[in-house]
Amino acid sequence: MLVHNAAGSELLTADAYVVALGSYSPLLLRPLGIGLPVYPAKGYSATLRLPAAAAAPTVSLTDDEYKLVFSRLGNRLRVAGTAEFNGYNLELNPVRCQMLMQRTRQLFPHLAIDGEPEFWCGLRPATPSNVPIIGRSRYRNLWLNTGHGTLGWTMSCGSAAALADLMSGKRPEPEFPFLRC
Repeated sequence: MLVHNAAGSELLTADAYVVALGSYSPLLLRPLGIGLPVYPAKGYSATLRLPAAAAAPTVSLTDDEYKLVFSRLGNRLRVAGTAEFNGYNLELNPVRCQMLMQRTRQLFPHLAIDGEPEFWCGLRPATPSNVPIIGRSRYRNLWLNTGHGTLGWTMSCGSAAALADLMSGKRPEPEFPFLRC
């Protein structure tokens, strides 16, 4: 594998390679003739500084109606959610940001915020079935671990362990039916 960086190019050799690039996995693999049904689904978050940490919920909450998650981060509250299909565009959509704040104020009308919200967006690697792609590619030494959608952080350790088992010739436990053996 030829790796290009700011210092130049370097040939990297290994017995096996793992592609775990989230939404960008299809872009790397397309020149190799590997098509992946992984699409960038833009998600948004707003991080709110709170003057009193006690004002934030002590456990994560999910708003099923608007598909938002509220999580406490010390003296901050993070509101995250939505899905926007707009290619690899990482520009913030002000309408989405306003919606996050509007719903937060509806659910927490007495919440005091210290300063302005910090908005962020990122691309989730979504598959049409919402099932990740984990296992061997059509190349003997190229393995895939991508397409986890909104559950990337949640599933990352288990996915990596299952992939390590597959790469070692072991049967993963638990054995997931969607693994590419």
